[in-house]
Amino acid sequence: MRLTERLANIVRHKWVRIILVLPALLIIAAVSAGVDYCCYSGRIYPGIYLNEISLGGLSLKEAESKLAAELWSLEELRLSGIEGGEMTISLAELGISWDRKKTMDGIREAGSGRHGYPGRLRRLWTRSPLHLEGALKVQPGRLDRFLADLAKEVEEKPQDAGFIVQGVEVSIEKEREGRFLKEGQLRKRILDAVSKGQSGEVRLPIGIKQANRTAATLAGYDVDQVMISFSTDVYPPIPNRVHNIGLGAKAINGYLLAPGEIFSFEAVVGDSTREKGYREAPVIVGGKLVPGLGGGLCQVSSTLYNAALLANLAIVERYSHSLTIGYLPVGRDATISIGHADLKFKNNRDHHILIGAELNEGRLTFRLFGPPMEERVEIFSSDIVRLEPPVHYEESDALPEGAQELVERGRAGYHVKTWRVVYRGDREISRELLSHDHYRPVPTVYRVGTGSFSNKPDTKAAG
Repeated sequence: MRLTERLANIVRHKWVRIILVLPALLIIAAVSAGVDYCCYSGRIYPGIYLNEISLGGLSLKEAESKLAAELWSLEELRLSGIEGGEMTISLAELGISWDRKKTMDGIREAGSGRHGYPGRLRRLWTRSPLHLEGALKVQPGRLDRFLADLAKEVEEKPQDAGFIVQGVEVSIEKEREGRFLKEGQLRKRILDAVSKGQSGEVRLPIGIKQANRTAATLAGYDVDQVMISFSTDVYPPIPNRVHNIGLGAKAINGYLLAPGEIFSFEAVVGDSTREKGYREAPVIVGGKLVPGLGGGLCQVSSTLYNAALLANLAIVERYSHSLTIGYLPVGRDATISIGHADLKFKNNRDHHILIGAELNEGRLTFRLFGPPMEERVEIFSSDIVRLEPPVHYEESDALPEGAQELVERGRAGYHVKTWRVVYRGDREISRELLSHDHYRPVPTVYRVGTGSFSNKPDTKAAG
């Protein structure tokens, strides 16, 4: 027999063997699968886990009982990392519960019966388990509200380092870092703890927020020396007025003005409200003194204005009163009215300026701290025109004819120009017209009698 014929016979015999063996193997596999399927009829296939709990070999009823004992029995969580200890919160308060039906349906579909058997075969082949996740029902609104409320309790805003100014002494208060709740992370930790049936604590994920301004930064600003100071006597010394001046000075004390920054009295002090502690005291409205909240703040703005002038700062916005005031010369005042009149000046120097304000024994003083000034500033007035107060008379039949009574003493008005002159040594380097102000005169008012005045008793007889 030739070689080619012998090889052909061998190949024919090999295919015959394969054809005979393959059906036998398929029959064996089918019988084995059938026996395996029958063995787990009504039970969960091995290698099935739900939330890391092994359910293999259990009936669906047994699995449900096991989950009820080991997973679904969790009714509350302990949250730690809260200042003052920890808190216990129920799942109901969080709006979280288990969807038992959906969970068991998932186990039934993937871990038992005809639908789950192809997966069983794949796992036998790959020798890998099947991990299922239980279905949770979450009410987003309730959980979100809890997280938002807890975030407000936990939050502490960072506090920048700041200057403490007491008279001529300057010290630095160190910064303090802030903290906040990482709401997204806490949501995940809560849901993970519930999913795993963990009865232990859930630690709050706390974030740290650093302050923007540190004590080390402030220490390099060189604002521990007095550049200039300016004072006014608090007049008139009405208790409510003195109180308001103290509040306004406190709001400004310790303010740090950066190079190029514009100071706004309205922005720093704000509106004078009862909530801030302001009281009623005389204010100028329509050319008359009337009671108003925050009366006296104009003395704060006027005193600060003069300090800014002497520090040779650029005046951006300033308005005079309509009437003269008693605590400063004409042309040197600065009125404020929220939304209408502000005092603004710009730090046109190349260094920071620290503003100190002090009310002490009836005297209001502003001090500006920074490196010593190389220039000297003088303020003077010119073209002063005095306007004598007119005299007004009011008739009154309550006074005898020709009698006269002083009702209100008048006040002179003025036209005035105010200048700022800057010297370096004895040499004048600049001269600036600051303002041309007009103060209206206040009339002197007399009451004049037009009737007869008698102390005689009524002699008319009674009817």
